[in-house]
Amino acid sequence: MVKSTQQSKKAKPKRNVSQTRKDDPKYKSVKTKDKAVQTIREKKAQIEAEDLTSTDAAGPSENYWQVLAERRRIALKDALEKNEELVQYVEKLEEEKRTYKEMLNETTALVEVLQEMIGDDRSGINNSLEDSTL
Repeated sequence: MVKSTQQSKKAKPKRNVSQTRKDDPKYKSVKTKDKAVQTIREKKAQIEAEDLTSTDAAGPSENYWQVLAERRRIALKDALEKNEELVQYVEKLEEEKRTYKEMLNETTALVEVLQEMIGDDRSGINNSLEDSTL
C-alpha cells in the first residue's frame, strides 16, 4: 500500500540547549540556544510494472490508481496555489491601474488649468502691447 502524504511525519521533539560562560570574568555572559528537528523522509510512491500488467479483467492494480490519484492531487494542489498567487497579483495590478488612472485625471486637470493660465497671460500681453502702441 502507498502511504499518504497526509499522514503525519514522525519527528523527534525539539530540544533547547542553553549555555552561559560565567567562569571567566573578562568575557561577557553569552547565552545561546540550539533548536533541532529531525524528520524521517517519506518514501515516494512508485508505479511498478506489475501494477500495469495485471492479468485479471479489472485492469491496473489498486496501487496504480492510488499513486495516480496522489500525483493528480498534488498537481491540483500546486495549480490551485499558483492560481491563488495569480489572483492576488491581478488584484495588485488592478489597484495600481486605478491609482495611475486617478493620477492621470489629476494631471490632465492640472494641464488644462495651466493652459488656461498661459492663454490668459498671452491675451493680457497682447492687450498691453496694443495699448502701448496707441
